[in-house]
Amino acid sequence: MEPKLIIENVSVVDVVAGVVRRGLDVRVDSAGIIDAVTPHQASDEPKTPSARLLDGRGKYLVPGLIDSHVHVAFNGFLDVRPDFTRTLKQFLLHGVTSVVDFFTAGGDFPGSSPETVRDDVNAGRFLGPRMLTSYGCINAPGGFCDCSVGDAASAVVTQDDVDREMDRITAVRPDFVKIVYDDVFGTLPNLTKEMLGELVESAHARGFRVAVHVASGRHAADAVDVGADIIGHGVVDDVPDGLIPKLVDRGIMVIPTLASYESRSLERWRIALPAASPPEVVDRYVASRRSIYETNGQLPLYRQAFERSLKVLAQMVEGGVTVVAGSDAGTWYTFPGESLLREIQLYTEAGLAPAHALRMATSDAAAAWGFADDRGTVEVGKRADLLLVDEDPLADVSALRGPAAVVLGGEVLDLDALAADIVSGPRLSAPELGDDVPCSPHHLRGRAPAAD
Repeated sequence: MEPKLIIENVSVVDVVAGVVRRGLDVRVDSAGIIDAVTPHQASDEPKTPSARLLDGRGKYLVPGLIDSHVHVAFNGFLDVRPDFTRTLKQFLLHGVTSVVDFFTAGGDFPGSSPETVRDDVNAGRFLGPRMLTSYGCINAPGGFCDCSVGDAASAVVTQDDVDREMDRITAVRPDFVKIVYDDVFGTLPNLTKEMLGELVESAHARGFRVAVHVASGRHAADAVDVGADIIGHGVVDDVPDGLIPKLVDRGIMVIPTLASYESRSLERWRIALPAASPPEVVDRYVASRRSIYETNGQLPLYRQAFERSLKVLAQMVEGGVTVVAGSDAGTWYTFPGESLLREIQLYTEAGLAPAHALRMATSDAAAAWGFADDRGTVEVGKRADLLLVDEDPLADVSALRGPAAVVLGGEVLDLDALAADIVSGPRLSAPELGDDVPCSPHHLRGRAPAAD
């Protein structure tokens, strides 16, 4: 089979071993699969005329990044109508070639739908990262999901509700089921532990793994007790005794989403907008002089939550928990693509080695989600979803920023064209901002005490 791409004389980052293997040629076949990784040999013979050549001298090749917690229905402002095609391109522009979406319910997907967008993207109808998704979002009436997407959420009270909503979700074939078990520190209605258990049991009976959104250690412990497979956020307060050993023993995946906690802890003027941002996001950013958390007086609470979540991450990693990188991209001030790069950097600031942090966004994530045989490493037989960078990310993960090339399925993406598509085009209609703080997930427990 004739190659479609050859990356010559490149340093390949072995993310599993945490080492760099220098002077290699990586060949990709016409199906977009890596079919050879061999020592580079200079030759005067003509190259295969049909193959695209990338000069890898002085550069480093890493697997495409995996963000294990995103929301493709949002773009960093939950009160702005997003163009999801731009959101997808933002991920690719930053080298994120696979994403796990934690619900598309309530999203606006012209040309697709909240129930089919995963399949449409994976089939190539829209350019974007490969997707897994929960599609739905289950909670108590008036709870967290209702707050963010209204009637599109699934609210349950009785066993009949559980059966109805699980049947509905099963019909759209999600990759996992998402349940929210979070009263946002007493400000919203929440499921009972018993109802959470019934939902988990029902999902397992239908063959699905279950991700439970939590924030507190107590709720995380409850989720583990009733059989959750995935904890969808980090813990922002104390870790209950015995929780970490249970997470390890049961092989439960934890996704910290530190970048989202950090972005909500910052004043608006400290929040950086990525250079390639959609026009509707730029308009909203310019129009907001204060973040909603400033307006609500919640910054001190979020700073405390962020600092605590950093410490909990270190505890969990040290304890042997399966922790993979996820940023909560798309939610408030957490911008697609850019947020995962910040997430990885935060792991190193919490004390993890760069090699470990990079593994959490590549091979570890691929293994945890069940597609390690397809991607997550630069190896023969794996899909050629790749990121070419100028510096060694094992020395400093900031090397992942500003990639020299991004490859998706063996196709070298035109990064300039991607950026142009993101920043250009019509501005989508958006609601008037007014003076009210919009209903938002991730609010903490009301206003902070006024300063003396």
